[in-house]
Amino acid sequence: MTGLDEVRGALTPWFGAKLGGDVSIADLKRHAEGWSWQTYTMTVVADGVEHGFAVRREPESGLLEPYDIEGQYRLHRAVVDHSDVPMPGLRWLEMSPDVLGMPFFVMDRVEGAVPVQWAGDDPEIFPDEATRAAMGHHFIEVLAAIHNIDPAATGLSAPATTDEAALTRIAHWESVYEESFLVEVPLTRWLIGWLRNNIATSGRLGLVHGDYRIGNFMVNGSRIVAVFDWELAHIGDPIFDVAWGAMPLFRGRTQLASQLLEVDDYLDRYAKASGHTIDPEVYHFWLMYGHLRAVVPQIRAARVFEDGAPDLRLGAMGHQYLYVLKQLSRELGWR
Repeated sequence: MTGLDEVRGALTPWFGAKLGGDVSIADLKRHAEGWSWQTYTMTVVADGVEHGFAVRREPESGLLEPYDIEGQYRLHRAVVDHSDVPMPGLRWLEMSPDVLGMPFFVMDRVEGAVPVQWAGDDPEIFPDEATRAAMGHHFIEVLAAIHNIDPAATGLSAPATTDEAALTRIAHWESVYEESFLVEVPLTRWLIGWLRNNIATSGRLGLVHGDYRIGNFMVNGSRIVAVFDWELAHIGDPIFDVAWGAMPLFRGRTQLASQLLEVDDYLDRYAKASGHTIDPEVYHFWLMYGHLRAVVPQIRAARVFEDGAPDLRLGAMGHQYLYVLKQLSRELGWR
């Protein structure tokens, strides 16, 4: 179910049961920035009182299968309850597919704007460089706060060591690659081997967001007011998040980590905010792993499109893996 009229028709009685009284839904929008979960925002009017809500619906299929909406809901609750990481207020979890065709959960709607990597010079979000820098400073503060959450509070399974976490992640993405490629991509195969032979981790286990970068948070002015897209969260080495946010893929036409801060400043600020220095060898390992994490979903997108998914964005995304491999070649100093 994706049509707005269908969604409105299904959610109106559902919200009526939750809120009581006469209910209507206005300002219903589907947000198309994401590639997997479906996100809708709306104003629900119940007996004349307005409520702003956001709905996250599990997709029938997507790039990041398998999906675990109960786990996402529990993790969201844990982050809200055990940190000051900016998160939308959490409302209800609906496991029955009878409402929207798939399970979903409801959050409070947060007001603000989402900076995206293809519009890093948007004057409404970045009116001046001081705003960009202040946003970058808060970006680091929030990342350190995520990494300070007690892993035991998250409900996520924990590996014994960060080396084990790294090997598990590599094996997972190798498996996705094996299931997805249309033609063999030799550099991707080489990268998997390189990663296995060059494990370098910090030894520090923590909650890893898994996709913390420009495009996955909302701002109001220069302050982050919500962090989104936790479906790749896991217990592992927090330095992956640091490297991921600085990936060339998210720098646009700049040399700024997530188009916010110079990389050296970014790394220095994280070390100060977290109280943990960053070993260059460990950072390089996770940056290399980040290229695998970037390229395999793009190869997967090509497979999903080839198999008949009617979303042209997937075909376009499948083409982008060539650019990630070019960035990897530059990281290695290859021409």
